[in-house]
Amino acid sequence: MKAPQFFVKSIRFYFGFFLILGTSLLLLVDLTLYNQGQNIRETVQKQSFIQAENEISKSFSATLNNLQKQAKNIADWDEVHQQFHDPSYYFFWHDERLKESGFFKPYYDNLELYKADKTLLTPASPGEKRHFFLPDAIVDTRPTLVFHDNLEMHLNVYQEIKKRGSNTILGYVGISVDFLPLLLSNNTFYYVNKSSINFHGSDSIPYSEIMQHVNFQPVSNPVSDYLWQLIQDFIVELIVLMIIVSLFIYLIFNITIYKPLHIISNYLIRLKNAPKKIHPLPEESFFLSEFEELKNTIHDYHRDLLQTQNELDQRNHAVWEQARRDVLTNIYNRRAFDEAWNETVNNHRNFPTPTAFMLFDCDYFKALNDTYGHEVGDDVIKLSAVTIQQSLPIDCPAYRIGGDEFAIILKGRTPEETVKIAHHCLNALQEAPFNSIGVKEKLSFSVGVSSTLDDLTNEITNLPRQADMAMYKAKQSLKEKVQCYHRSLDNESLSLVSSNIVNTVVEAIHSGQYIQMHYQPIQSLTDNQIYYESLIRIKKNGDIIYPNDIFSVVDRRRLEIELDEQVIKHIHLALQNNQIPKATGLSINISGKTLLQPKFTELFEPIIPFLKDYKIVIEVTENSLIDHMDYAKKVLNSLRKKGFLIALDDFGSGYSSIRYLAHMPVDIIKFDMSMTDALMENDTKTQNIIKKTAEMILNAGYDLVMEGIETEEMLEIVKQAGATHIQGYLIGKPSATPKHH
Repeated sequence: MKAPQFFVKSIRFYFGFFLILGTSLLLLVDLTLYNQGQNIRETVQKQSFIQAENEISKSFSATLNNLQKQAKNIADWDEVHQQFHDPSYYFFWHDERLKESGFFKPYYDNLELYKADKTLLTPASPGEKRHFFLPDAIVDTRPTLVFHDNLEMHLNVYQEIKKRGSNTILGYVGISVDFLPLLLSNNTFYYVNKSSINFHGSDSIPYSEIMQHVNFQPVSNPVSDYLWQLIQDFIVELIVLMIIVSLFIYLIFNITIYKPLHIISNYLIRLKNAPKKIHPLPEESFFLSEFEELKNTIHDYHRDLLQTQNELDQRNHAVWEQARRDVLTNIYNRRAFDEAWNETVNNHRNFPTPTAFMLFDCDYFKALNDTYGHEVGDDVIKLSAVTIQQSLPIDCPAYRIGGDEFAIILKGRTPEETVKIAHHCLNALQEAPFNSIGVKEKLSFSVGVSSTLDDLTNEITNLPRQADMAMYKAKQSLKEKVQCYHRSLDNESLSLVSSNIVNTVVEAIHSGQYIQMHYQPIQSLTDNQIYYESLIRIKKNGDIIYPNDIFSVVDRRRLEIELDEQVIKHIHLALQNNQIPKATGLSINISGKTLLQPKFTELFEPIIPFLKDYKIVIEVTENSLIDHMDYAKKVLNSLRKKGFLIALDDFGSGYSSIRYLAHMPVDIIKFDMSMTDALMENDTKTQNIIKKTAEMILNAGYDLVMEGIETEEMLEIVKQAGATHIQGYLIGKPSATPKHH
């Protein structure tokens, strides 16, 4: 393409033009950087205050909860009950025995017992005031803050003392503590300046108003201030440097570029006019791209050597790259990861530096692969790899180390920066256009993060195992899909450490041996009809493995589908052997992964003949329905047409959105036990919300099951709330031999 004559200018013209353009762009960048720096500084200050406010609020709650638990323990102490039966030795017990016991904490200012009429069990002798910070009579049993003349603020906590085996109140125990020292000693503050915490007020106030009477300041952020000063200094220095560099470049341009360019141009003309004549190369050294044209012009001299060398280098590089690249995604493979990780470990031992390890995994990938086929599964992996790699910093390559697992090694970054990178990648994956490759459901990913920490106290060789534990913790969460390793995860995985438990559970699931089904009754409140929820146990050599340990192994080994298949087989066998009483029924819990299997409905074909004599309920969780609503409606409605009932399990522990209910293919709603427990609390607002929710569910035509019913009092409360069915120890515990009530 021939350039218009207007654009044919000297190199000096274009050099000046681009120098001015570059300088202008740099000035624009400076201005943008300044504005962004101001915005970041303001944001950091606001966020610091919010974090400090949340932290101090949580510390208040934690301190009160701890004190209330201590008061409850004292109220249950046998010696306290003895004082109400015989208070004749009260002063000796109060001054000697109580303070020598482990119930009286060193930070208590006073502890007194009150009678049922809320007056002191034994008043002080005339002229002697023994209850310094507690009143002679309780006015309000709620936690109370009391301000004194010396500006101390005391927290008074009262606990009912009930007669053994009844709800009769014998009296109360009152505890008074100097609140501020207790708060500072029992809590660790990261965002609040401890020395700035103080309280203002007079007389007595309810503890619920404490946030209105506290003064505090967030911890200052020297990094933000220092960064802001650096940005300002950098902008000024950059402007001065641009001016100096521009003048310097323009000054040397004529000497180092313009003159050599004329020499090269003349040399090229000579080569073109006399290609067979040997022309000596210019002795000057040049640094311009015109060397490419020179190389092409004198190719007759260097062609064979350069071509051979280039071809050899390209082939060697291609072979080396091919061996370290994943064929499907073209990112680095497991071999490249092993090389990089070994190098990282070796370098860390010689030159310790903060290092982080990050694992990405696609949730329910096996089910997705089976549902859409391997071709779509491969497309999901390719798009995931591209999205992760593009979201990472340029110095952090991604490695595909398994089917749908990706690993990243990060060096020289703080744990906060690492988590920020993880969230950035996760957000990019959540916005990736998987629907363009045929995936209708919203895919979710789990991220596990581990690091050596800033003080390098964590051994680097532990990072892959710790990140793996964190990733599986993320898989168990509905919302927190980025999880960082912390030591408590080791305790949560204790069942997995026992190879005996792991081997027994895996063997039982694969072979069907040792599985023992237990059944807990669910009773109708209208006609007292019973059906049973089937619960799995594994029993070998007299030892029973309970669900917590079973599902820990299942989650880690991804055996949800195999476990559900075994449960269905054992239930079918129990029905065949008449182990389940006639005119009752069974409910079967099904995982989200099993629900997504193409042959899901076929699993229940053997049970269809028993529908005429039994009520068979399939229980599915809330999130598995919402995440795959269209597919779930199709398969579950097909089972409903055959006579099965569908129950929505653990309602209230997940999304709990009423608007989804109209679209869910279910017949029964099971409230999560936490909602049943909430009805027992003295929180009228929460109780009203639960009752209104139950009313809407009943009006929509669903049966409502409330779990965790253990006492007659709970039974009456859930009846008033609208429950149609109940489940809990009051009706019956899980048993291997269901009995018809």
